[in-house]
Amino acid sequence: MNRLTLLSGAALLLSSAAVYADGFYVGGSAGIGDATLRSPGLDPDLPDFDDPDDRLFVARGIGGYRINDFFAVEGTLVGYTNDEFDDGFDGDADVRFGAVTGSLVGIIPVDETFEIFARVGLYAGESEVDDRLNFFTTRNERDESGPLWGAGMNFNLGSRNQFTIRIDYEQYDTDAFDDIRSVSGGFIYNFGGRR
Repeated sequence: MNRLTLLSGAALLLSSAAVYADGFYVGGSAGIGDATLRSPGLDPDLPDFDDPDDRLFVARGIGGYRINDFFAVEGTLVGYTNDEFDDGFDGDADVRFGAVTGSLVGIIPVDETFEIFARVGLYAGESEVDDRLNFFTTRNERDESGPLWGAGMNFNLGSRNQFTIRIDYEQYDTDAFDDIRSVSGGFIYNFGGRR
C-alpha cells in the first residue's frame, strides 16, 4: 500500500498546486470499459472455467502538469464498477477496480485546437470481486499494481485554450482481470490557458 499512498499524495499535490501555476490542469471523465475476469479471480477454491467477459463503467479524476507543448505528467484516480457482471457460470458478480495512476504523456499538436497523445505509466490499486453462487457469496480482494498505457485526443477551446474536451483509451493488466480496456470522454480545465 506504500505505492498507493505515494501515488495518492502525488495526485493530490498536482491538483492542489494547480490553482497557483500555469501549466497545471484538472478535470474528470466517464465512460465504459470491457474486462475479462480471470476465473480464479472469482474464487481461488473454485475450479477454472472459461474466463467471463463483460462491461464495466468507469469514472476518472485527472490532475496533471503540462511541461511543454509535447510532454505532460499526469495523475488520475480511477474507478471501474459493474454490480451485474456476467460471471459465465450461474449468476452475476459484483466487480470493482480502483486505482491511483501516474503517467508520462507524449503529445503531438496537430493544429492550434487539436492534439493527439499517448501515455505510459504505472498504477496501484485494488480489485474486488463478490460472486453470487446460488445462495452463497464469495469475496476476493486483491491489491494490484502494474503498468498501464493509453492514447487519446484533445480538443482545446476558449480564447486561451483553457478548456479541453478529451477522449481517452486506457488499458490495464491486473491479477483479477486479464485486461481492463476503457474509452472515456471528459472535460479538463487548463490553469493559465495555453501559450
